[in-house]
Amino acid sequence: MNKSVKNFFSCVSGHPAMTQRCNSGANILIGSDKNQEDTAKSLIRYCPKEREYAFIYVDLEDEAPEKVKKYIDTSDMFIFMYDSSVHADISPHGPSFIPPLKQKMAEHWKKSVLLREYGEFFKEAFSENIDDISARNERIIQAAKSAHHVVFYDGLGGSLHGTLAEDQAWKSLDGRNHYDLMPGEVATRILDLTGRITFGGTFLSTVPFAIKYGVIEPLLHVEIEHSRVVAVHSLNRQLEDDFNLYLERCEGNKIIEEFGIGTNLNVKLHGRNASFEERHAGLHLGLGGGERASHHLDIVFSSGTILFDDCIIFDGSFRI
Repeated sequence: MNKSVKNFFSCVSGHPAMTQRCNSGANILIGSDKNQEDTAKSLIRYCPKEREYAFIYVDLEDEAPEKVKKYIDTSDMFIFMYDSSVHADISPHGPSFIPPLKQKMAEHWKKSVLLREYGEFFKEAFSENIDDISARNERIIQAAKSAHHVVFYDGLGGSLHGTLAEDQAWKSLDGRNHYDLMPGEVATRILDLTGRITFGGTFLSTVPFAIKYGVIEPLLHVEIEHSRVVAVHSLNRQLEDDFNLYLERCEGNKIIEEFGIGTNLNVKLHGRNASFEERHAGLHLGLGGGERASHHLDIVFSSGTILFDDCIIFDGSFRI
């Protein structure tokens, strides 16, 4: 845990709320539910002393909301760790202690770090050296800049093809200089992704696919034309119906807005609907979220091969 906490605070030091400060050190509020209390307190216990951070810990389930709001106001950053999607009484508003804090959290979103569903997997999520991830991201982006096409093979006979423009814009998430601290992703938008693929893996969205289905075997067949999902079928009829219901709810949900490559080698898929699972090494596609009323849903593949032109970038491990 010591190593993961050190990596985590390396990311914290690069968060915009910290880099915009004039003074060293910071006052950090850490709050958690009881399920994540041990992990949350480990952040305080193992934070490198040279960071000079001062901490206040609150139990979000028991502490009075007005007191938590005052702590949010006076902190330089607040880190909340809690379970939401994995609750038996799942609610779109989150656990009961969140609605009273929602307005204050929104007011201070630029200094917030929300680690939902991390729990025991925090150690896994932050176990890889941040410098290694950052360098890997840069190598992938440089390789993409000299390529004209991207291909994904699902290993089951299906493939997805797309064109990389000369000025293709890539985003690197390496845990630094970004409001999202979870390291391990490069992403772009490709306008002409076309092919037929079979999806196996997990989901990430406020729509509870991951909670209902967990990590699925390759059984969801998806047909894509010009970065738009045109057909879906599966031997699991309930999954097929649920996925088609999501697609039909809004035309924007059918559009692939994101072509993402997870680059965190130590992240595994658990089907917890946790943001760190998106960093799992390999492909993920983000549907929806670009058009009004659409809803973003990531499908995170458990396996497959990614090529830039004829060069294999990833086939279970990175080749660059």
